[in-house]
Amino acid sequence: MTYESVYDAVFDQYEKEQSWNDNAHVGDKSSLNIADEALGRHADSDETGLRIRDFDTGETERYTFAELDAAANRVSNYLESHTDRGDRIGAMLPTLFELYAVVFGTIKAGRIYLPLAPMFGPDALNYRLKDSRASVLFTTTDGCEDLDGTISTLERVVTVDGGDDDAVDGETTVDGYDAVTDHSDAFDSVETHPNDPYTLTYTSGTTGAPKGVLSSHRGVVELHAYAEYVADVRPDDVYLVAASPSWSYGLNMGTVMSGVRGTAIGCYRGQFDPHTFFETLEEWDVDNAMIPPTALRQARAGGIDLESYDIDLRVLISAGESLDQETVAWCENGLGAPPQDAYGLTEGGMIVCNYAFEDWEVKPGSMGKPLPGTEVALLDDDGNEVDQGEVGEVAVKRDENAQGSYWGRPEATLDTFTGLWLRTGDLAREDEDGYYWYVSRADNVIISAGYRIGPGEVEDTLLNHPAVEEAAVVGADHDTRGNIVKAYVTLVDEYSPDDELGEEIQEFARSELSKHEYPREVAFLEALPKTASGKIKRSALED
Repeated sequence: MTYESVYDAVFDQYEKEQSWNDNAHVGDKSSLNIADEALGRHADSDETGLRIRDFDTGETERYTFAELDAAANRVSNYLESHTDRGDRIGAMLPTLFELYAVVFGTIKAGRIYLPLAPMFGPDALNYRLKDSRASVLFTTTDGCEDLDGTISTLERVVTVDGGDDDAVDGETTVDGYDAVTDHSDAFDSVETHPNDPYTLTYTSGTTGAPKGVLSSHRGVVELHAYAEYVADVRPDDVYLVAASPSWSYGLNMGTVMSGVRGTAIGCYRGQFDPHTFFETLEEWDVDNAMIPPTALRQARAGGIDLESYDIDLRVLISAGESLDQETVAWCENGLGAPPQDAYGLTEGGMIVCNYAFEDWEVKPGSMGKPLPGTEVALLDDDGNEVDQGEVGEVAVKRDENAQGSYWGRPEATLDTFTGLWLRTGDLAREDEDGYYWYVSRADNVIISAGYRIGPGEVEDTLLNHPAVEEAAVVGADHDTRGNIVKAYVTLVDEYSPDDELGEEIQEFARSELSKHEYPREVAFLEALPKTASGKIKRSALED
């Protein structure tokens, strides 16, 4: 199989699979619930449906498809008793069996899953709960301590490690997880239209707070080509994705598409440790893995000897940012497969990728070629395609049936999800062989360890520190993370710049934000560079 042999065929396949009548009503042939596709159809299976490696104990937990489906049904019944269809249901949990039960149970019940990473601090957590107007949060007792008791829409909190009525302020009801497990393990999934949303994922932008992106049930069709030709996920694979369903890739490819393809979900819990991770690949006899570029760079820089492990991957996906030639060769020699870079974004899905074809050449550092079924162009500021070899903004041609929107932001939705092209904000060039090469962001979004970080959210938090008068955040080069967040601040009169204050400001931001987005460097300036109109010149700070 070659890239050329499948590209045109996928367009024909999409026309058949996406030919739902958008005016149809729930209950007819247009009904599609991705939780049924991914889990419900395996409900009677005693095959392994979920593997979790605990990095603290070294133990592997295994659950069958039937056990996971029963647990998801209990969550669905709990939500049916306390919420309405379309309610947003948040989960801020480590990688536990209960997290996957909440994901599938929420979607089965026709509610909208709100991913919340356990690394979130109070600012990041409460902003998303307030903006989404979530009605239920599944978390731990520790997670309750970060909650703002003024969130009027949050009706219930479920703690998986035991309920505590004193852990949450306000009128919110707090239940232990036994309130879920007391429900029946039988549930008929709610019939949903392919365009109904199943998740609300927050993505960082260039200014202001993150925006929520609604994704629809039809996503299982839109991800088909990626799962088939890039990740090449097979039912008999031992599959491991080093990302939990708190993040888009872990939710869509690591969780939903695992079940759709008929293979077990594989993930880990705890602080990433390269030795334990590669031991897991060996002990599980993993065939197919997704490993973030930062993890691979850190492992190589840390002197990990891959020859000491017996690992032979058929497929290795490394999404989020490009890898250098030395790391690519290190992986190919020690893991059995070269890392296949895959480029996508929450708003547009997977767009430009490398492939698992036997004759496919991975060019180290290249994004690859457009995903079959997807039309990609590089555009200039006026919307015209640039010549081959020139730098342009990556844009994906919009499917006329696709439904995309930002939660509660109609103007931003019109800007992004209308017109012929969805513009990504990423700059790239195309070489003579049709491979795309990432150049940079067209805006100020920082990509660090694969995470997209909007400067606005970090700056807003920094301004809450009593010493900070003004703040500007940019990306700074880093050997393993690609970029790190660097903050430039000016101080109010009664404070003086020194290392101790820099560390205090850094720790303040770390406690309030996600653990991946706090500034790892803080620099003091007497004044921030600004334009004539008073806007901060981040380009000057980057230079």
